Parts: sequence; structure tokens; C-alpha cells
Amino acid sequence: MREVSKPTLIFSLCAVGIIMAVGAMWWTGRTHILVVNASERALRSLEVKFPGRTCRYENVAPQAEVPCEGRADGDGYVEVSYRFGEGAELGVFSTEYVNSALGWRGSLVLRPDGTVDAIRDR
Repeated sequence: MREVSKPTLIFSLCAVGIIMAVGAMWWTGRTHILVVNASERALRSLEVKFPGRTCRYENVAPQAEVPCEGRADGDGYVEVSYRFGEGAELGVFSTEYVNSALGWRGSLVLRPDGTVDAIRDR
């Protein structure tokens, strides 16, 4: 077995540690939002936006769940806009803040009164 010098060993261990830390930060920074249509009505269209990502869906049934995933390319709030049948588009800004380094994971529930409840995953 070949002997390795102490400086080389220390450098190698630090490099592996840094690569693992960067990988962990990248993975935890992903945003995963599950949107639940609890509005008791079918949605003709649904759009979920956070910085750097837009998810669009058509004909979302009552009680259906649709995912929106990705990495935010900046900091900002989650925005949800939807349309019932032929009605005007309704837009809701949630109070959930998406950070590009930490992301956000949770569910947004569309209620019959047009509000959005946010439930953060633990």
C-alpha cells in the first residue's frame, strides 16, 4: 500500500467535505410545492410561480393535487393564479417566502373563499 503525505491527505479530506457540503446545500435549496384544489370547483387553469419557475396546469379537478418543483433563482414570494370556468382570473400572493439557498417545501391549499392556506413540511 502506498503511503500518502499528511498535506495530501488533509487536502483530500477537505475537498471531499466541501463537495459534500455544496451538494447538500444544492439539494436543500430545492422548492417543492404541492397545490391542493380544495375550492370545491374545477379549475380551468392554475398557475404557480416562484422566482425562476412557473408551473401551469389545465382542468384541475376538485380535490386534485398538483406538484410544482424546482430551484428558485432568487428570493421572493409564491404567487398562485387560477380561473374557474369562464370567469376572470384570480390571483393570490401567498405569505410563503422562497429563498434560493434554502428553498421551501410544503402545500398550498386553495379554499372555496379564494384564500390560500400554506402548510410547511417538517
